[in-house]
Amino acid sequence: MRHKFAHDATHEDLFLAGEKVRPGVYRQIGGDREVKLEREDFLPASLDGRVACYMRVTPTWGQMKHQEAVQV
Repeated sequence: MRHKFAHDATHEDLFLAGEKVRPGVYRQIGGDREVKLEREDFLPASLDGRVACYMRVTPTWGQMKHQEAVQV
């Protein structure tokens, strides 16, 4: 489930730990932890007593070009 908050200046969708999300890379807000999901799965908890919120990371064109070159 996507969460949008009125005070959110980034206009990005937020996802909470425990939510089932589609494949991709997700960055934990307030930290530098990134989670890469190869298939639809659940986002992990932070294990520090706080609710983990994540943003989906959209790769840049340069990253996608490099990734394609490596996969060939």
